[in-house]
Amino acid sequence: MWYLVCGSSGTAGRLHADSRSSLRRSKLVISLILVCVSLALFTLPRFASSQSITTMSTVQTLGSTSIVTVTSTSLLTVLAPQTVHYDLTPSDFNNETGTFTLGYSEMGTAPYYPENSLCLMYDYFLLNATTPYEFRIHFDTQQGLPVGFFILNMGQFNRFNHTNCAKGFSDWELRVVAPASDLVWVVPQRGEYALLFLATQFVGGYVHLIVQAFGQAAQISTSAYTSTSIIEIFSTQTAFSTVPPTVQTATNYSGLIDGVVIAAVVLLAAGVILRMRKSHAR
Repeated sequence: MWYLVCGSSGTAGRLHADSRSSLRRSKLVISLILVCVSLALFTLPRFASSQSITTMSTVQTLGSTSIVTVTSTSLLTVLAPQTVHYDLTPSDFNNETGTFTLGYSEMGTAPYYPENSLCLMYDYFLLNATTPYEFRIHFDTQQGLPVGFFILNMGQFNRFNHTNCAKGFSDWELRVVAPASDLVWVVPQRGEYALLFLATQFVGGYVHLIVQAFGQAAQISTSAYTSTSIIEIFSTQTAFSTVPPTVQTATNYSGLIDGVVIAAVVLLAAGVILRMRKSHAR
């Protein structure tokens, strides 16, 4: 009997010890489950709505038209046609056609020329010229024979008049020998000048002369222009917006996942506790 009691006591003690050990193991399992669930909950992705900054630059163009009329006046010096006034012309000079003949002649004297031989034919114009005049001269002969054309100041003209058939004369302002010519002469200084035509042989027919005078004249130039200006104004706008709707949807589902995990843990823990109680009752 004593043996049976002792055996029963020992068996009960062992059962009690096994029950305590199983309870400790169950608590340990529950603790590990809770730790894992906590870690899982902390490691679950958390989505939070955020704001994004959008910068927009706009350009506004304002057209501003300004009309500015600027008058610029400048004084220009140009050559303008002038009327030619002769103080003396050949006796048969035709002012409308510009033709005349060489009306003066000289006879040669010994020892340079044969006695009573023609050595020179000539005629001339006198005019008063001023500076800064420019003369454009054209002449030609009817028969195409060469003649000498000279422009002389009064001192040179007087020396010419004291020569015999222009022998040794070599002082002039301008000299051309040709049957026809076009030339330009600029008056060197104001004064009286002679336009001399001569020939050392007989020249029949007429000489044709055209003289044009040009003097400096003042001309007023006026100019105007219109200017148009465009004004551009730059402006910058900053807008704030939240994250896209798809990210916000993920944030709403995170609460549902947490609830499901917690319910599963509670059910698991309840099952473990019921099982422990059943084992303890036996």
